[in-house]
Amino acid sequence: MNWFTRRDLQPLDRLEQGVLDASAPLAGLLRHALIIGGHASSQPLQTWALRELQGYGNLPETDFPDYRRIRAPIRADSHTAFRQYLAETISALHLPDFTHGKITENITVPFGVGQLENLISQTAPGEPVRLSLPGAAELRTLMAAMDQYHSRGLVIDELYWAVSPVVLQDIVDQVRTRLTQFVAELRSTMPTGVRQPTPEQVHRAVQNINITAGDNSPVTVTAPMAYAESGSTARAATGTTERRRWWPWRRY
Repeated sequence: MNWFTRRDLQPLDRLEQGVLDASAPLAGLLRHALIIGGHASSQPLQTWALRELQGYGNLPETDFPDYRRIRAPIRADSHTAFRQYLAETISALHLPDFTHGKITENITVPFGVGQLENLISQTAPGEPVRLSLPGAAELRTLMAAMDQYHSRGLVIDELYWAVSPVVLQDIVDQVRTRLTQFVAELRSTMPTGVRQPTPEQVHRAVQNINITAGDNSPVTVTAPMAYAESGSTARAATGTTERRRWWPWRRY
């Protein structure tokens, strides 16, 4: 493909170049998608790109795309007066009763793509990314008083999910693939020689980005799709029931 000079490149040109370059930071590509969504007044595209950039924070779990739902073992570091135990895999049923059904091996990953890429690059080869369980300090104190631990003199030092960097890399790859699909769909609707898409072309292309909630129901970014001409308002209903997490995320 013959590219224009860098000064002449439109956001779509830059996005197309970037998705084909595995070394291009994903956050920069999402910013191009955000600009395209702004030019076309595509609220769904802007919403999705911004969430992937900033993270999903305290959004309801129903707003998380499927590719951000993962499984990871729960592990504990502990010690007795005579021995230390590191990275032992435990069952969620070993946690206090009130956490059963709330803390499991199934988790949603809320971090923005930039933070995900940093976590992947900063993790030593062969080591997992350690994500602390919610309320880990309180859980350790409660577990120390449980018979199964107290009778052995076992002290829990850390509780965390051990997430493989490969799993986090898959999330990053899923986002890049959807951007690539968006570019391909958009180019297929644009006449040869036209470099800027119309709002309707962007709207149609966004409909083909496959993002659904865990129960296969559509999330805000995909359906029903809506776009608005400049100066008007776009709305897209989710049709999902809101359920918020009862705990905040943090990395151990």
